[in-house]
Amino acid sequence: MNPIRAWNRFLFAPVSARPLGLFRIAFGVLMVIYLLLMTVEFDYWYTDQGLLQGSESREAAGSLWKGQVEHLRISPLHYLHDPISPRVVWAIALASAVGLTVGWRSRTMSILFWLAFLSLYHRNPSSNGGPDAMPAIVSFYVMLCPCGAAYSIDAMREARRRGTEAEPVITPWSLRLLQMQLCLVYFQSCVIKCDGGTWSDGTATHFVLFNREFGVFNLEWLAGYPLLINAMTHFALLTEFALAFWLWFRPTRRWAILCGVMLHLGIRPVINVPGFGELMCAMYLAFLDPDEAMAVARVLDPRGWLARLGLRKPNLDFLRGREGAIGLPSWQQRELSFDRAEAIPIAERVAVR
Repeated sequence: MNPIRAWNRFLFAPVSARPLGLFRIAFGVLMVIYLLLMTVEFDYWYTDQGLLQGSESREAAGSLWKGQVEHLRISPLHYLHDPISPRVVWAIALASAVGLTVGWRSRTMSILFWLAFLSLYHRNPSSNGGPDAMPAIVSFYVMLCPCGAAYSIDAMREARRRGTEAEPVITPWSLRLLQMQLCLVYFQSCVIKCDGGTWSDGTATHFVLFNREFGVFNLEWLAGYPLLINAMTHFALLTEFALAFWLWFRPTRRWAILCGVMLHLGIRPVINVPGFGELMCAMYLAFLDPDEAMAVARVLDPRGWLARLGLRKPNLDFLRGREGAIGLPSWQQRELSFDRAEAIPIAERVAVR
């Protein structure tokens, strides 16, 4: 096998847009919840009435002129000291997250969300951590992805304009970047843990249980069961290593996802990091095969729930709007170029080459 041809096929051969569409919905919902949680003590963290006042936020974010490139965090809120501007940026982030969730002008909404979220994220570097860094990183990849190609208002309106429904396929280079980012996070976390002694000898979970600064529940009583502590520690370590590789292959994917969900469910009552585990698990959707994504979509479709209850499905035709092209020209990538009958043979020919 030619490695260059295989790598080229991995990045550019057409794939289904359905897994990416599912992930876009999950990501949008999580970001709406995240932004609503941000309103708690909003003034303290993001305005001049709180922790960083005046030029303090700009100084904490680093300066390009002082050579502090590694700490540089650019935000217009460093220069706007009124209490209204942060709320306007927050409102833009919330509106764009809602638009991204329903898939309305997805490319524009993803760009607006990334800019607005990053402005809030950089306003107060002292409050930033992993739960805040992951949405900022993931939103950058979402901005690059044709995430409105499936399960979106954009896709519905485009299908109506063309007069036929197309099997949504995309050029996956940006999706591959998103997938590799998740795997690198798990792999790097595993490597860092192995560099210390507490994870290798199975005692790391003991110290996590006694960290009262981030704890949610008092689970110190588990320290009385050293074998359980040892098993929990090694399970977390092995799961992170497995997730970096097993998500790519269908036979092992379901077991990797199961272990990953169990890992983050176990972290949630021990460490107070709301939204982090949920986002990591949502990213598993991007690895699904088309049939797996369709099965998940059928389970989560609220219209199916209404049908099982004997209720009438809602009429969503009003979302289609007038016929005509929408969105940015760059948004219309390969996903809108094929009918169902055309997409499958083309994908097969590319795979053979």
